[in-house]
Amino acid sequence: MSDRPSPSLLSRLWHTLFRIPRKAPAPANAAAGQATNAARPAEQDDDQDSYLSVLTELPGMRMPAWSPQADGQDSVLNPVADEAYRKRCAHHLYDRYAERIYPGMLPPMLYAIGVLELLLDEDGHIQDMNWMREPAQAQEVPPQIEALVQAAAPFPAPQHLRHGEVMVSYTETWLWDASGKFQLHTLSEGQQ
Repeated sequence: MSDRPSPSLLSRLWHTLFRIPRKAPAPANAAAGQATNAARPAEQDDDQDSYLSVLTELPGMRMPAWSPQADGQDSVLNPVADEAYRKRCAHHLYDRYAERIYPGMLPPMLYAIGVLELLLDEDGHIQDMNWMREPAQAQEVPPQIEALVQAAAPFPAPQHLRHGEVMVSYTETWLWDASGKFQLHTLSEGQQ
C-alpha cells in the first residue's frame, strides 16, 4: 500500500489549508453586522476541526499546535511573502535550467501555456502536483514540465509558513515555445 494520501484526502487538505476566506458583504445596518459577526466564530471552528482531522489522516504529518487565540491574523495568507516565495522558486528553476530559458521577449504565439500548482512541504519537497490549466493542444508538454519540476526538487524551503502550517502552494504559469524553451510568468520578459 502506498504512503501517498488518496486524491480525496489531498483535495480536502487543499480546501482546508489553502482556502482564502470569502469577503462578507458590508452589513446594511448595525444589527445585521452583529448577526454576521456572531456567525463567523462557528464557521472558523468548523474549518479548524476539518483541518485537524485531515492532518491526522496524513502519514508522517505532524500535528500543529493550535489554539483559538492563535487564530486570526495568522490564518490569513501573506501576499507579499507569497510573491517573494514564488520569485525564489522561479529563480530556482531558472538556475537549474539556464540553457532551457527562452532569451528575450517571447514570440506573439506560444506553443503551449500551462498553469501548474505544486504543494510543497516545509523543506521544499514536492507533496503533490496539480494542473490548474493543462495545455490540451500540446499533450507532450505537461509530462516534460513535470519531469523538469521533479528533477529540480527540492525547492527552496518556504520561510513564510505561519504557526501550524505544514505545506505551501506554489503556482506557476509555464510559457512554452515550440523550440522546447520556456519562461515562467513570474520572471517573464513579456511577449513581442
